[in-house]
Amino acid sequence: MKKIFLILLLAMVFHNCKAQNKSIIKVQSPPNVVFILADDLGINALNCYGNKLVESPNIDKLFSESMHFTNGYSNDPTCAPSRASIMSGQYVPRHKIYRVADRYKTDKKTLQVMPILPPENNRVKGKVGLSLEKITIAEALKDNNYATSAYGKWHLGKNDLGIAHQGFDEGYEITGHYNFETSPHQDNVDNKEYSADFITKKTIDFISQKSREGIPFFTYVPYYLVHKPLEPKPEYLEHFKQKLRNNPDVGSDEIQVLAMIKSLDDSVGQLMKALNDLGLEDDTIIVFTSDNGHYKTESDIFNQPYRGVKGETLEGGIRVPYMFKWKNKITSNSVSTEPIIHVDIYPTLLGLTKTKAPDNYILDGEDLTPILLGKTKKTKRDALIWEYTNYANYNVKSGKFASKWVNVIQVEGYKLTEDVDTNTFILYNLNTDPYETKEISGKNPEIVAKLKSRLEKWKKETGYEVPKVNSDYKKK
Repeated sequence: MKKIFLILLLAMVFHNCKAQNKSIIKVQSPPNVVFILADDLGINALNCYGNKLVESPNIDKLFSESMHFTNGYSNDPTCAPSRASIMSGQYVPRHKIYRVADRYKTDKKTLQVMPILPPENNRVKGKVGLSLEKITIAEALKDNNYATSAYGKWHLGKNDLGIAHQGFDEGYEITGHYNFETSPHQDNVDNKEYSADFITKKTIDFISQKSREGIPFFTYVPYYLVHKPLEPKPEYLEHFKQKLRNNPDVGSDEIQVLAMIKSLDDSVGQLMKALNDLGLEDDTIIVFTSDNGHYKTESDIFNQPYRGVKGETLEGGIRVPYMFKWKNKITSNSVSTEPIIHVDIYPTLLGLTKTKAPDNYILDGEDLTPILLGKTKKTKRDALIWEYTNYANYNVKSGKFASKWVNVIQVEGYKLTEDVDTNTFILYNLNTDPYETKEISGKNPEIVAKLKSRLEKWKKETGYEVPKVNSDYKKK
């Protein structure tokens, strides 16, 4: 009898312990995601990336807590196509946002010297923008029960193609700095406030609310900084004027940009502080990058030592900073030299958050999770490829365009550029010549042939549109 009683007693104790253990097991929620996108911020526009004129202590701190990439690229040297690639996870020929604007159509001197016409920008009901058939990062994460927000520069369509229709629970487009504009128009907004401060405030409000509700969130924070117009805060402008008054190598535009970068840094610092104050730092992935390279300034100090600026496929026009932070998961102050590109962000966020990829939807990028979590050092892909179709600003005296249709492929450090209307090619070896000073196609016909073949394969895979004859062309 005593034995039976003892067995029953032990069984009850075991059952109670098991029940108690069950009750204290915490269900692991997916990590939150804060994705910060700067506007026109060049590869050399941060102190942590080497520009000691820049004051960016908060972004530098993020850099020290992240894995950063030294060979990070945009998908395009201008805003709209690169942002479409980020949001859709697809190369330009798939999403068909080719250009910010078709300036050649209203510029007769440019149109008449173009032997070919580039493909048309994607239109929905007559408006240029990202098709609703594309499944955005936000839509993919919503399917994994994420709350989503986006306050800032959208640039992928208005009205039916705007933020509210592309997978975001809340948000709207904000463009400009002082006297900023909203789309759709918001009546109860003080647009005299600096837009970066306003965007930061709205984002922190969203984060705070979702934290209270216990809902994982994805917040896209596309600041307008440091896009033109040059409108720094007066106190920061005065600070840099005084600091650099005896430095003849820094132009007046560059002083204004330095002041604007300081405002961007303030906003990033406020976001980081909010995450820390809310106890979310351990459970939040932070991504920081830019949409394309920096625009031209007096000495191009924000792209150096690379050649090229925004609007060009030279390295200075397409290299951008990249940082990925996830405390205790991604090794802090680590570095990768692997070439990565905007279309990698989408699959990487799916990988890090264990979110299922959309069914029957092509993602052109690679999930960088194995690199970020230290399981490998190399990507699997064999090539990075760009299509840039922007004909603009033909100069009659020089006989040159400011930009034109080029396709670019990079394989194992070799970078081949195809000039589409002349069917000519130039080649650089970025391994030994990262600043593109020595053209080597004539000495390397086998490499040129290999890259041309791979480029042609990519064109077939992505639905590349071939050039059309320009009926307005007037042969010189």
